Amino acid sequence: MSIPVLDASVLSGGTLEQRAEFGMKLLESLATFGFAKLVNHPVPVPLVKETFDQIKKFFKLPYDVKIPLRNDPKKGQQRGWSVPGEEKTWWLESNTGEIAEPQFSDNKESFDCGHPNDKQFPNVWPSEADLPGYQDTMDRFFFSCGDLTLVLLEVIARALNLCPTIFTSRCTNEASTIRINHFPPMERIKLDQGKISRIWPHKDFGIISLVFPDSTPGLEYEDRRNPGTFIPMPYGSEDEVVILVSETMERWTNGVIRAGLHQVSRPRDLEEKVVPERWSLVYFNKADRHVNVGSFKEFVTPDKPPLYKNLTALEYQSLRNAAHYPH
Repeated sequence: MSIPVLDASVLSGGTLEQRAEFGMKLLESLATFGFAKLVNHPVPVPLVKETFDQIKKFFKLPYDVKIPLRNDPKKGQQRGWSVPGEEKTWWLESNTGEIAEPQFSDNKESFDCGHPNDKQFPNVWPSEADLPGYQDTMDRFFFSCGDLTLVLLEVIARALNLCPTIFTSRCTNEASTIRINHFPPMERIKLDQGKISRIWPHKDFGIISLVFPDSTPGLEYEDRRNPGTFIPMPYGSEDEVVILVSETMERWTNGVIRAGLHQVSRPRDLEEKVVPERWSLVYFNKADRHVNVGSFKEFVTPDKPPLYKNLTALEYQSLRNAAHYPH
């Protein structure tokens, strides 16, 4: 059950027919797997490299520089630094009520930022003296990824034979965010005991996500033919990006395009006693905060009533955030 790798060069230089063919392949992959992979996409590889360089520098900053940037879990959007273990993705999909909360949470720390002009949830940044160029790099990466997601949403809409702006009219990327993750080295035995995970199985909350993993394996996706079984996402080259369906898209399409369940674990073929350090870079494309994320009428029929109730995107985001910051 291998995720297709699609050539996205047609998005900038292809004919209408080529874009339509690309759109059908993208839709088929997203509907079947919840995921797709792109190569030759318009987010510049040098910018991705620069962003990875900056996030590695951020996580190496001294504690006393990072702690004033700490995220406040009580707010409806993450901003700034989440300390190691603070986010608890176990509560999103793994909490069936049958077992007690695991001893630990996620083996990661993260940093979140959003649109540079966001007044409702403003970004927090290290000073230019502490980390030169960090904010500028993140801002450029934000806009480059945002442009790609809007093109993809229009392509998906056309493949569904819907108005091309049905998704983009509800998304200006004003609420979209960047998430950077750092997975510190950890003893293999601690992960294998099952009380802690790099990231527990979960689905993202927005419309679609762009995931730029590093070369260290760990990202895995659910095999829908065998629910609960996960397959490692292969790493092909530095110009790949993984697209995954998130919960808002599933809600809007009334379950036609389902969100992709995924996790991060240790490399499957690891023989060493210590799991290596890992980073990842994610762009969460999200609906504007006032927008309804209930089922679209275009996907509701007498035989398939709406599966998802009406909520604003901010209300839904706040509910999901509360789930994995339970305390």
